[in-house]
Parts: sequence; C-alpha cells; structure tokens
Amino acid sequence: MKDFWNRHQGTIAALLLFAAAALVVIYVIAVFGGAIMRLFGFRYNSVGSIFLFFVLATIVSFPISQFAEALPRVLLFHYGNLSRRAAIVLFVGLDTIATAVGLYVVDCFLDSVSATGCAIVVVSFLLALVSAKGVLEEPDQHA
Repeated sequence: MKDFWNRHQGTIAALLLFAAAALVVIYVIAVFGGAIMRLFGFRYNSVGSIFLFFVLATIVSFPISQFAEALPRVLLFHYGNLSRRAAIVLFVGLDTIATAVGLYVVDCFLDSVSATGCAIVVVSFLLALVSAKGVLEEPDQHA
C-alpha cells in the first residue's frame, strides 16, 4: 500500500483537488440556483438539501449534457451545417432540457426538496445561458 501511495501520490492529490474544486463550484451554483428557484416555488429543508439536490442532478444529467454540448459543436465545426448563432440556440435548448431532466428526476426521489416545473425550467435555462459560451470554442486539433 505504501508503494502504491508513493507511486500515485501526485495523481491522487490532483484528483482530490479537482473533486474539491468541482464541489465548490456545485455549491455556489446550488446556493444561487436555489435562491432563484425559490422565487418560483422551490422548497427545501436546508442548504445541505439544496447542495445534495444539485450534486445528484449534475450526476444524473451529465450524460445528456455531454450530448447537448457535442451535437452543436460537431454540426458547427466538423460539418459546418450550423452558424454560430444557431449552434448557441441549439445548445441552449438541448442543455436546458438535459438539466431540467436531471433536476426533475432528482426532485422525484429526494424528499428534502420540492421543485416546481417553472423553477426547474428557469434555473435550467439560466445555467444553459451561462455555459453557452463554451460551444463556440474551437476544438483542439491536436487531441
């Protein structure tokens, strides 16, 4: 075990640092997203409930979100079938749906929160708008 730790110490430390940074980002999104959703009828037991809600929703919606990001990028950069504006509109629509599905599924199973459809759609749309800029970034040709 000690040999394993010595060989992989840097990798493990980097993974832990990445996980901690991701959780901080999700916490900030949860606090702001929860505040916005509360305006539209979102109810929760504690800030921890909001955090858990967004962590689980992130995990659930991750595969769909990857598709929502990839499709406009492929159509824009690889095939050239879309304009930049159309790629953003497509991304925002698909990402809103992906995030809303994740939030809805988690809401169905988590008793400590209760989200209205309106709250889910509004926060999903706002999160999609915030992340839409990444769609226009040119893919790395060396990867």
